[in-house]
Amino acid sequence: MLRDVDEMFRTFQKINMKLNPKKCTFRAVEGMFLGYMIIPEGIKPCLDKTEAVMQLPSPRTIKEVQSLNGKLASLNRFLSKSAEKSLPLFKTLKKCIKKSDFHWTPEAEQAFKQLKQHLSELPLLVAPKPKEELIVYLSASYGAVSAVLMTERGTVQTPVYFVSRALQGPELNYAPMEKLVLALVFAAKRLRRYFQAHPIVVITDQPIKQIISRPDAAGRLQKWSVMLGEHNITYRPRTSMKGQILADFLVEKPDEAPPDTSVVETPQEPYFCVAS
Repeated sequence: MLRDVDEMFRTFQKINMKLNPKKCTFRAVEGMFLGYMIIPEGIKPCLDKTEAVMQLPSPRTIKEVQSLNGKLASLNRFLSKSAEKSLPLFKTLKKCIKKSDFHWTPEAEQAFKQLKQHLSELPLLVAPKPKEELIVYLSASYGAVSAVLMTERGTVQTPVYFVSRALQGPELNYAPMEKLVLALVFAAKRLRRYFQAHPIVVITDQPIKQIISRPDAAGRLQKWSVMLGEHNITYRPRTSMKGQILADFLVEKPDEAPPDTSVVETPQEPYFCVAS
C-alpha cells in the first residue's frame, strides 16, 4: 500500500495535480477505511452496520429478507460460519414466485435471533505480518462449508478472516470428505491474496492430504488438487484448540443426514471417493 501511495503522489507531481487538504488524512492512529474500523490492535466491523441489523424487526416480506441478507454480507468477514447460520433465512426465499408465497418460519426466527446474538460479540480481526505463517481450520455441514484463517502469536490464535458459503445443487450430495476439500478450495479462492503471500497450515484430523494426493484421483478431486498445489500448504493434526473463537470449528464434518431422509447403518469400511 505504501508503494502504491508513493507511486500515486509521483504521478500527481508529474501531471501537476493537487489534492484538497481538507479531504485528506495522514498519520491517523485509527479511523474508517473501506468500510471497516481500523485501530492499532486490528480490524473491527463498522458499528453502524452492526447496529443496522441489531435494530431490524423480524422480516415479513421477500424484500426485507433480501435486504437483511445484503446487510449480513458486509459483516460475513467477522462472522463464523455465516452461511450455515443464515441457511434458515435463505430457505424462506425458496419457491417464492409471488409475494404470497413467502412465509417467515419459526426456524428462521430462531436463526435471526441467534445471528443478532453473534453480531453483538463479533471478534477483532488482525492483519498478518509479511510472510507470516497462517493457520486454516475447516468445517462442513450438509448445507454449507466454512473456513477461518488465523495467525498464532505466542500462545494466542487470532482470526484474520472468516469465509463461508452455502452448498447448492449436486454439492449437497458430495461425500463429507469432499465437502471439507471444497471448503479449503473455496478459502483458497476467496482468500487468494493471503494464500499467495503466506505459508498456509491446515489444522485437521481428517485425511485431506491423502485424499487429494491419491494417484488415482479423478474428476473434481484431481482439479482441486491442481488448484491447491499452486500454494504453499502443509497439513498438521489438530492437538488443542487455542481460543473460544474456534468453538464453531470443533466438529469438522458432523454426521448429518439430509433433511427428510433416513439414515441406514452400514458396516464400517475404508473410505473411498467417487468423483464424477
